[in-house]
Amino acid sequence: MVRRGAVRVIVAICASAWASCGDRPGAGYTTDGGADADTDTDADSDTDTEAVYPKPCADLYDPEIVPTFELEIEPEEWTALEADCASYVKQYRPIVFRYGDEAQDAMIRLKGNWSWICEKMQFVVSFNEVDPDARFHGLRKIVLDAPWYDPTLLHERMAMDVLSRVGVPYSCVNNARLNVNGEYYGAYANVERIDHEYLERHFAEHDGNLYEGGWELKTNEDTADTSDRDAFWAATDIDALDAIVDLDEAVAAWAGEAMLPDPDSYWAGVEINFYLYDYPGRGFLFLPYDADISFAENIWPEAAYADPITYQHPEWLREVQYQVALSDPFWCEAFVDALVAAREAHDVGLMQGKLDTWSAQIQDAVAEDPNKTFSTGEHTTAVAALRDFFETRADFVDGWITAGGHCPPVWPE
Repeated sequence: MVRRGAVRVIVAICASAWASCGDRPGAGYTTDGGADADTDTDADSDTDTEAVYPKPCADLYDPEIVPTFELEIEPEEWTALEADCASYVKQYRPIVFRYGDEAQDAMIRLKGNWSWICEKMQFVVSFNEVDPDARFHGLRKIVLDAPWYDPTLLHERMAMDVLSRVGVPYSCVNNARLNVNGEYYGAYANVERIDHEYLERHFAEHDGNLYEGGWELKTNEDTADTSDRDAFWAATDIDALDAIVDLDEAVAAWAGEAMLPDPDSYWAGVEINFYLYDYPGRGFLFLPYDADISFAENIWPEAAYADPITYQHPEWLREVQYQVALSDPFWCEAFVDALVAAREAHDVGLMQGKLDTWSAQIQDAVAEDPNKTFSTGEHTTAVAALRDFFETRADFVDGWITAGGHCPPVWPE
């Protein structure tokens, strides 16, 4: 059995902005686009300049701005899009996408699962449906998220900001305004989609297999060799799992989700809101995604007190691979150490400060939103509740860590 170096408290130190910790084990990320462990010589350059990962976010995710995106869509296509929503259909339809002085032909479809609602539709804008090589500011797609259960419109943004400090792969997020045919449609979280460009931003080796929800192949479709995926789902003992998964990265990602917590993630047993990336020579990495239920203070009040190891989403079953890994004494203790690091990244004062800044940044966009599914007053109340939640969760996890004795876990029946 390969015993990779367990993630220890050093990760918390390395998770500060632009830290430099050499080739420590684990994911090797820092916040603000910095990195220290995942480096490689730039293959596209004749120089010996060392590439640093993750690379900076695209400018459309600049945290200092609230970009305004403009959609031009034919009336019949908009009517068809509304009919798609009524019928729960995700079908791309043609648009012209505008940002400032730029205009580009694109396609749009609806997005969402539990968040699906037609009073204010959510969208995926794709620039490469017709021309596979087309990009906009380096992006294939833009995701505009406004779930009915997040009246702050900041859950995903706050969650991914914390995960970036934890030191695991994360999506870039800010907020944006959307106009449709010249009229303001609403405020959104503007979220980076996990695709090949995301892999290029995060990893020196970015040509491995990427699986949405651990099943659907999203890269290398021409060869479609999914034997690695099948081996992952067949791994039901620690030796088999350790042979194909980077368990250092896995426990760090799970601990980050547990700290938030994110009750709609792989950590909580939900099979759809994550990606698996088979990093060549390293093994599977867990990529957190769709974190808009993180914190969940307005949906699951008990989320603040969710056990970091044994919590399970009430409507899903715990994944076998997670339970196998954390039933192993070595990796259970590694998870606890990773949680200590995640707690350091969960800096309450820093998080509250960012929440205050970002809520003020989008205040007018939310107040003017004609299609929001909550009142402006409910938005303000939810922001205040989220601010308090950060401290409540931190206090609970502090007590959990101090209590000790969590390994081996006692799994709920």
